[in-house]
Amino acid sequence: MRFVLWLAVLGCSPVAPPVWPPPPARPAPPARPDDGALARFAAAHPRSRLDEVASAAARSASADYVVSAAAVQAAMARAVGSGAWPHVLTGRGSDAQIAAQLEAGLAELGAAIEIAELGFATAAGPAGRVGAVVAVSPPSLPIAIARHGATAELTLPWRWDAAAEIFAVTPTSSRRLAPRPIASAAGQAVALTVDCAAPSAIEIRAGRRAIATVVDACAPAIAPAELPPAIEIGPPAATAIEIEMRVWELINRERAGHGVAALAWDATGHRFARGHAADMARYAYVGHEARGGASYADRVAGAPFVTRSTHENVGHAWGPGELHDAFMRSPGHRANLLARDVDHGAVGVVVDPEGPSSFYVTEFFRR
Repeated sequence: MRFVLWLAVLGCSPVAPPVWPPPPARPAPPARPDDGALARFAAAHPRSRLDEVASAAARSASADYVVSAAAVQAAMARAVGSGAWPHVLTGRGSDAQIAAQLEAGLAELGAAIEIAELGFATAAGPAGRVGAVVAVSPPSLPIAIARHGATAELTLPWRWDAAAEIFAVTPTSSRRLAPRPIASAAGQAVALTVDCAAPSAIEIRAGRRAIATVVDACAPAIAPAELPPAIEIGPPAATAIEIEMRVWELINRERAGHGVAALAWDATGHRFARGHAADMARYAYVGHEARGGASYADRVAGAPFVTRSTHENVGHAWGPGELHDAFMRSPGHRANLLARDVDHGAVGVVVDPEGPSSFYVTEFFRR
């Protein structure tokens, strides 16, 4: 089954959306005015060390649509001395639109993970006005990393009853390491010495609970300019809402790069796309026709919106970059993604219940 789904993303021609008489033209909805929602959102979240990280995310996304992973990593090192990746959410448009997107995203993120601390910032640039939230799971105190020649020393506070279990992970192996319990001014902590001659990711667990991942404790800080925009796909995405936002950023950057107007996020379209992705995940298929028999035209006709034109891409993938590259290499998917007769859209992602590291996705575009 997975082999078939892989081909559906990478090689098979997409099912062309059916054509039917469009409804009468209607004026585009006016832009939502600034109703003070963004100010209230900011006031509800006290200032934090992570504001600097959120600012780096917002600035990079307002400059080139996609959040710069390197900028986020460097800001985490500067602001909190951590090599761990935060969760990153973004919103675009007017202040009211940004607030609505971030509030919805943060509610979903909070249901998926425990949030210990978050930062918020906005920025405006060539790619528009962007709001960004970055969040970290416990421990709220950072993982401190100190480089000493051929080794790096990791220290983090420990507030769990279970003993720390730390592993060095490479693409082909996993080794259990021996952390040292130490006392610190903030209470109990653990320390670990990492051999930089054998670089690996570090996974930290308290029993069965994953606490943090350090991508590369030995890596020097990366300047954002060193990461070519053409391959930048943003920070790692750990939850469905983050994957959706990373894919959405890639779509709008691609459109802007081809001289096509960027799309506005469509909350109703998001529910529509997420619903079809859930149907594909439940019945393990990739296609435009729902498993219950509803055609693409039936699904659109039954949705709570009126459209003049729509396009849809569906697939199954293991990461935002892989998915986007596959769609851009497929003429039908590419044409949908770069269509000029749409101005709103959304991405819906549902994790594959048979393989949690992969997901089903629906990209939906409409006017």
